[in-house]
Amino acid sequence: MKNQFNVIAIAFLIALGMVACGEKKQAKEEHSHDHDHAHAGHTHSHDAVTFADGNYSVDLSKSYIRWVGSKIVGDEHYGKLSLKSGEVAVASGSMAKGSSFVIDMNSIVVEDIPADNKLNGKLKGHLEADDFFGVKKFPTAQFDIKEVKSVQKGKVEVTGDLTIKGITETITFPAQLMSHDGSIHAMADVTFDRTKYGIKYKSGSFFDGLGDKAINDEIQLEVHLFADKK
Repeated sequence: MKNQFNVIAIAFLIALGMVACGEKKQAKEEHSHDHDHAHAGHTHSHDAVTFADGNYSVDLSKSYIRWVGSKIVGDEHYGKLSLKSGEVAVASGSMAKGSSFVIDMNSIVVEDIPADNKLNGKLKGHLEADDFFGVKKFPTAQFDIKEVKSVQKGKVEVTGDLTIKGITETITFPAQLMSHDGSIHAMADVTFDRTKYGIKYKSGSFFDGLGDKAINDEIQLEVHLFADKK
C-alpha cells in the first residue's frame, strides 16, 4: 500500500512538472511573438536597408546627441545636445554626401548631476564658457557628410567635416542605419579630439603637472537621428 502511494505521488509530481514546463514554454512563445509584433514594419541591422532617394528632414523632436566627457583618472560627466536643423540626402538607396546637420550648442544639458544641484549649473556654465565651447560667440556646431561607404547590411562608414568654434576638421566613424516604415533612424558613436578645435582647458597634451585634474582630450558622442522624407 505504501509503495502504491509513493508511485501515485511520484506520478503526480511528474504531471505537475510537465504542466509547469508547458506554461513556461507558452509564456516564452507569447513573449517572442509580442517582441516580433512590436517591431513589425521595421528593418533591422541584419537586413538589407534601403531608402527612397531624395531629401529627408530631420525630426528635431526625436533626434538627440548624448555626450560624455571625463578626466584622465576618475570623474565622468554626461548629458544631451539637441539639433537645430538637419537634412539627410539619400542616393542609390542610402545616406549620401550632401547630408548636413546643425547642432544647437545652447541646448547643452548635464544629466549626471541633479538639476537642482548648484554643481549642475556650474558645469553647464563652464561648458558654455569661452575656454570650452564658447556658445555666445559660437551658438552652433555643424557636421557635413562628404562620403558614406557601405560596410555591411545596415552598417556604413561616414566621413565628413565637423565644425566647432569656427574650426573644421574631417572625422570618420561607423554608423548603423534602420528603416522605420520608410523613415530613417541612424545611430552612431562618434569620438573627436576637442584640442583640434582650440578647446585645450586642462589638457594633458598642452599642460604639465595636471595630475588627476587633467581632462581627457577625447569627447564621445552617441548620435540618434530620425528623419522623414520631404
